[in-house]
Amino acid sequence: MGFTIQLRRGASTARTGRAAGPRPVVGVLETYVVDDEDEEFWGAVARLDPRQVPSLAGLDAYADTTLRGAAVERMVRELQEADPARLSGAERAVMERLLAWGLRCRAERDLHITFCGD
Repeated sequence: MGFTIQLRRGASTARTGRAAGPRPVVGVLETYVVDDEDEEFWGAVARLDPRQVPSLAGLDAYADTTLRGAAVERMVRELQEADPARLSGAERAVMERLLAWGLRCRAERDLHITFCGD
């Protein structure tokens, strides 16, 4: 039940408001792989209680899912309200990474989080 989580930047369609200089990198910015031996992600979801983090609990490990806009806002809110004291160090690190990525997506609207299933 493995999959890859990626922070990605899509191509911006805006033609105004951008400062002079090089264009931002488009594509995969960061990657985290959840493989069969890596139970940090699913263990964290289980310990936090799937009802508290439904945006993550509802992921299908065999399908692709992209979170952007309101879906990222929902995931950020769920993770900020979750109790990290219930998590092991590795589980907490995964959830903190997702929260950090979500906050980046909130600040930079051309970013999104993709969960790529097997």
